[in-house]
Amino acid sequence: MDPGSTSKERTAATRTLKATHLLISVLVIFSCVYLSYIIPGLNFVSRELIIYGIPILVTGLIWGKPIIKKAFNQTLKAVKFGISYFGTLMALAIVVGIFIISFLSVFSPSSVTLLQKPNPRLQVTPGVAWLMVGFSLLVVGPVEEYLFRGFVFGGLLSVFKDRNWLSLALVSSILFAAAHLYYATTYELASLVAYAGLISFGMAMAATYYVSGGNLIVPALIHGTWDAIAFVGVATSTTVSDQLQGLMILIGIIVAIAVFAQQRMSKTPAATAR
Repeated sequence: MDPGSTSKERTAATRTLKATHLLISVLVIFSCVYLSYIIPGLNFVSRELIIYGIPILVTGLIWGKPIIKKAFNQTLKAVKFGISYFGTLMALAIVVGIFIISFLSVFSPSSVTLLQKPNPRLQVTPGVAWLMVGFSLLVVGPVEEYLFRGFVFGGLLSVFKDRNWLSLALVSSILFAAAHLYYATTYELASLVAYAGLISFGMAMAATYYVSGGNLIVPALIHGTWDAIAFVGVATSTTVSDQLQGLMILIGIIVAIAVFAQQRMSKTPAATAR
């Protein structure tokens, strides 16, 4: 038997096994998310355990150790590029959102009025909202980044090594957006505005994960902070949360400009020397 052929067969078998694990886990993640909408009478703890607890257990048994092992990779680089990607892509999402609203205003005016509905995720009392600030920082951000960047995006990178990472980042970001079903059920066609933001956010965090070699702590902090600010708005006023989230995006854009300028300056001496 040809040793080279055997090696290729083993590689193919390993890749198939990884793909199978990934597919099963993604199905588990979405089954748990959507199941929380179907089961009546769930309290907060039960709902969150279904959404986060079961997927964490399943994915942790498959690839948990290598994901956690890389979670603190190149943290400084992840901070620099994570904030940059976040600010740039979220600003782009705002532009895309304005375009979508303008388009719907012409072709489906009634759908635009649905955007006046409150976000169902934020329908809590001010007291509970302060608790959700901590929950967002300590649970939502870290767990969702572990699942969608560490496991889904990281799994796609592992299975499809011959594919461009941007296409895989887009796939993982679309899956991340699809997990937020309540936007579609609440805002219907106008939910495209929210999904544009979710996909842009997912791309920013995936890019951060990729350039840092698997860092999750920075995406988790950015994600948790973004969600936490939304609940700060519930506890205080939406003006406060809008200003804080706008400040986050502005800081990201400023950092992106600084990073771009730094890279340009570092290339200039080399070009001059040639």
